[in-house]
Amino acid sequence: MDCNNINELPDYLLTQMLSYLPTKDSVRTSVLSKRWERLWLMVPVIDLNVNHFPLNGQAFASFIDKFLEFNASENLSINHKSRLQKFKIKYNEFINYGDRLGELLGTMVDRKVEHLDVEADMMPSIRDFMPHDIYKSKTLVFLKLVRVGLVNPRLVVSLPCLKTMHLENNFYCVDGPLVMENLISDCPVLEDLTFVRTIDRNNVEFLVFLRVRSRSLKRFRYTFANDRGGTDFSVEIDAPRLEFMSFKDNQSDRIVVNNLSSLLTIDMDTKFNVEIGGSPLRLGSFNKRNTIRHFLTSISSVRHMIISKRTMEVLDRYLKLAPLPQFGNLYRLQAAFPNSLLQLLPVFLENFQNLKSLILELSFSTHPVQIKLRYVPHCLSSTLERVEIKGMIIEEETWKTLAGYFLENSAVLKKLILHFKDSVISNHDVDIFKEIRTFTKWSPNCQIIIHYNLIAVQCMTLLL
Repeated sequence: MDCNNINELPDYLLTQMLSYLPTKDSVRTSVLSKRWERLWLMVPVIDLNVNHFPLNGQAFASFIDKFLEFNASENLSINHKSRLQKFKIKYNEFINYGDRLGELLGTMVDRKVEHLDVEADMMPSIRDFMPHDIYKSKTLVFLKLVRVGLVNPRLVVSLPCLKTMHLENNFYCVDGPLVMENLISDCPVLEDLTFVRTIDRNNVEFLVFLRVRSRSLKRFRYTFANDRGGTDFSVEIDAPRLEFMSFKDNQSDRIVVNNLSSLLTIDMDTKFNVEIGGSPLRLGSFNKRNTIRHFLTSISSVRHMIISKRTMEVLDRYLKLAPLPQFGNLYRLQAAFPNSLLQLLPVFLENFQNLKSLILELSFSTHPVQIKLRYVPHCLSSTLERVEIKGMIIEEETWKTLAGYFLENSAVLKKLILHFKDSVISNHDVDIFKEIRTFTKWSPNCQIIIHYNLIAVQCMTLLL
């Protein structure tokens, strides 16, 4: 369509097009012609950043009042009055509007908004707590609250349509645990939850206990990583329909997970409040060992698992005291291994007897480590088809040991992928290709692929 004919489009198409622009750019179109003067007021998406307004707050207040007045005018149809789909605001304490912010958000909920996104940057105070209207919206499908106050509404939470909720770095009163438990458990169709737990700027714990109970939740991303230490924090998760969980918690001493038999994927980055490099877990550390054992047993049905370096370091210490549970359904494992723990690898892999794909992300200490891998776990001789090893260094002998180990002991291996961190290939380095060709391969059809990091670009340099 000729750009000169854009005015021939109906209002609903033009406003839908404007909804993909930041609101400040949508408003600028009002100068194009008489017809465009009010189109921005009918856009179903409002995305505001108060930093785009003068600091005294008057311009922001005037903008909001004009928008609300227009959308409440009697000459608009009933359908138009309820057409606002998304309201997003980024707010800070330097704009003189804080006393009206709660009222504004309550009004948006009353206007039947479906997508509400609030990000504030203010010191905690009672005026910053969210209005009670938010807890009883009949239309909200998406709710994101960042650095705002959540207070117990002292009424039954009713969010019958809410499917996605993102709560990040918020602050609470003394009843914070009850607020969160009610808010999560009383959303009957909630499927996707992101929760970033924090300690406030004055190091006051607003939420020392978190309980996540949901019969509908399918995806859960949880982060609590202030590294403050201590044993005051705890988290409980009970979600029988959960399929994906990202669990990143360095703070909680008490971790309880139940009813996770539906879990398919877990991204695990936790040290279970065990000090890495400190005294080892001892026989008397029953509570700590029991916490780790119960957590691992509860997630043992997963099919895909990602393990961070610090979690591997804790598991190394745990394995000195007790075995891991069997992960009989796991087919894909991605683990960050320090080279100092590679001796543990065969025993560790014995717990994944049906493993098909393995990704190892290596990290090297300043002191070279000699490893000898003799034990062959069940998955190597029966199921393992793909191995990818990242972070290798040519000068380190480790890569030869690992490559030889998998090639010589993997009966059904189809592909071995080796990633080298080195950025320069010398003539001497080409010798590694000749050396790899001398390795014995139990699986004759296995392809060996080598990648170099050349000028920060991954390049495949050899296919055997």
